[in-house]
Amino acid sequence: MNGLRKQERYHHGDLKASILRRSAEIISEQGIEALSLRAVARDLGVSHGAPSRHFKSKADLLATLAADIWQKMRNATLAAAESLESDDPKHYLNALGRGYLRWALENRSAFQAISHPDLKRYVDDNVSSAQDEFLAVIRKAVVAAQQEGRNAGVDSDVLTLYTTSVPFGCAMMLSNDMLKNDSTAIDRERLIEDLIELVVPLE
Repeated sequence: MNGLRKQERYHHGDLKASILRRSAEIISEQGIEALSLRAVARDLGVSHGAPSRHFKSKADLLATLAADIWQKMRNATLAAAESLESDDPKHYLNALGRGYLRWALENRSAFQAISHPDLKRYVDDNVSSAQDEFLAVIRKAVVAAQQEGRNAGVDSDVLTLYTTSVPFGCAMMLSNDMLKNDSTAIDRERLIEDLIELVVPLE
């Protein structure tokens, strides 16, 4: 069943959410070309026409999937930072990194799907605007931390690129099991904290 266990077949509940979740899994496991409304219906054990009640086409499904994953990733990242009691910019930036990496590792299929280059073609203007706004939040946090002494002499654009690319690269390697060492034996939260601490030291 293309990796879908029998007990995960859809029975009752939110069919739209189940379709989106299974679509992300198909993209991460088999690639975007393997995704179709019929394939998702088959895997979920519903009629071939059931997904069409929520999505007009594969393109509509992909656009909705991109928006859904992006929103969840953004919300999880910001929530981690907004839950802080500290006003220290470095702590805020560090928490952003931990929130992002934690979400990526807890939602591997969704992370791999949203990172797929072909899915980006289905991102609509609303999501693109939200992405720009989110990057502006990160850039602002980078500059604020820089004013507090973090890599003060580095160009802010270069520092923003570094700050965002390292957590993304770590998430990509870990979600694809690209590391050959025994990093999986490390407690996940400790691993997240150690990696982000290297990027945004709190001391």
